[in-house]
Amino acid sequence: MNIKFPKANLQKAINVLQKVSQNKTSSNLPGSIYITTKNNQVELQGNDFELGIKLTIDAEILEPGTLVVASRYFQELIRKLPGETIQLSKPEDGNSLKITSGSSEFNLVTLHPDDFSLVEQIHDQDHVTMDSQAMKELIDLTNYAAASDDDRPVFSGALLEIKDANDKEVTMVATDTHRMAVKKVTIDEPATNPMRVIIPTKALAEVSRLLPTDNPSVIKIIWNRTQIVFMFESIYIISRLIEGTYPEYEKVIPAQFDSSAIVDRKDFAGAVDRVSLLAKDMSYNVIRYDWSEVQVTLSSQNAEIGMAKEEIPVEFKGTPFTISFNGRYISDILRHSTGDNIHMYLKQNGPVVIRQDNNPNYTYVVTPVRTNA
Repeated sequence: MNIKFPKANLQKAINVLQKVSQNKTSSNLPGSIYITTKNNQVELQGNDFELGIKLTIDAEILEPGTLVVASRYFQELIRKLPGETIQLSKPEDGNSLKITSGSSEFNLVTLHPDDFSLVEQIHDQDHVTMDSQAMKELIDLTNYAAASDDDRPVFSGALLEIKDANDKEVTMVATDTHRMAVKKVTIDEPATNPMRVIIPTKALAEVSRLLPTDNPSVIKIIWNRTQIVFMFESIYIISRLIEGTYPEYEKVIPAQFDSSAIVDRKDFAGAVDRVSLLAKDMSYNVIRYDWSEVQVTLSSQNAEIGMAKEEIPVEFKGTPFTISFNGRYISDILRHSTGDNIHMYLKQNGPVVIRQDNNPNYTYVVTPVRTNA
């Protein structure tokens, strides 16, 4: 193999593979990157058993070939090389990769390509296409609400749902059973079939990280019973699906409320952040909310530190009452909100539903914390 790259192109490709090339790629290999010439381009792959990524980049191919190199030193070296062009060369029967750039020359021991678990290719089965920005919104506005542990696997992922093959609405849902985020988007073309799959949050985080933000593009999603693929630009991401039955999330969203409130988003976020300071070391990070016709009073108390109280104006309808929530859960939705106001729909001792003026297809539900107060 003998190939030349602009350094920026190779470094960008390595950054794409960063998260999946750090861990073992098979029982015989450390974290590694697979590089091969293919159709006048160079394909790079990373695979960590749960998630696989491959992509193609342009290069000057002087001699075709295939190699596998341990990612740890290769990534760091490429980042630090001084030249604008990088050349990779390896004799066909050798086990050493020569890397040259400017006046620098390094040799890294290569690994056997047969030991690398290649990224599996799923050919067109059930599929749907959508705008990349819509996909990024689905992920970013829900993924954070999933469970952070694997005690109940279905809650460690997010549900991606298309209810009907003729339906142009796509829904993503994530919950840890204490709070739930639901986001819906509209697509231009219907899917080939209905979809209801649970995707690991790690895979979704990688898709979001790699989706283009400056030049929106089209993302194609292909799925079968056990795997899902995301394809956009020159990137191919494949992930296992989580087995299990996701709960009927729509039944969790209350249909009736006792009260409602409109709160300035920035004022509310600031107050929650400040009052949370004294609640962070307590179980459930509890903040108490006393609602009245003209204001809400936020308070927290820690016997070892002290107490905090802050009042902010609200437009409140209903009977005044008191309720407590995990401060982090409220902070999370406020961090993922835009617009001027937050609309809260409340029920004494019941979940609160939070929506936004400028994002009507986004719903957040939080269950209260029971306290003795």
